[in-house]
Amino acid sequence: MVGLPTYAPWLNPIEKLWRYLKQEVVHLHQEENFAPLHDHVDAFLDQFADGSQHLLRCVELLPN
Repeated sequence: MVGLPTYAPWLNPIEKLWRYLKQEVVHLHQEENFAPLHDHVDAFLDQFADGSQHLLRCVELLPN
């Protein structure tokens, strides 16, 4: 038997990105039409396409 560490989503950088996305974009979505939400999510993720010091700080991969 191999002991594996407990899964801790609060330590996983991609989980932190999804939480940041929900806080900034998804929580505002109240419509039945998902096209505007899709566009907002794309725009949110596109801002990090070339790298982002801000994002690395948000997901705690760089010190504040």
